[in-house]
Amino acid sequence: MPSFAQSMNTYVIKNPAGGQAYNVNYTLTGATVNDMLINTHETSLVISINSTSDGNLIIDLPRTLIDAKAGANDDQFIVLLDDTYSNYHESKTGTDRTLSIAFTNGTERIEVIGTQVLPEFGSLSFIVLAVSILS
Repeated sequence: MPSFAQSMNTYVIKNPAGGQAYNVNYTLTGATVNDMLINTHETSLVISINSTSDGNLIIDLPRTLIDAKAGANDDQFIVLLDDTYSNYHESKTGTDRTLSIAFTNGTERIEVIGTQVLPEFGSLSFIVLAVSILS
């Protein structure tokens, strides 16, 4: 079976509230990425793809962008392929969580659901909290 080199790609996701940019590195076979966006209401990363065959997405998720926590401990992400639950493999570092997600030809949407996504208000939320406590 022939082996093909896979190149790492980067997609830049911007925080609409604060303008901060987050680099999301990924390797993708069997498809191309149309779009990636953060859904702050669903605490998820939504990846729109155009699949041409069965494939695999390996994506590095910065913990500052999206994470899944149960208290101070890591929790499991929920991964949906076109709204259907899917298994995935994961590796972790202190700054990133890397998911490997297999999909079938025809898949159009991959959603990674965590428990927290980028701060919606950035440093403003800290100031509001501090003022509330002082009041």
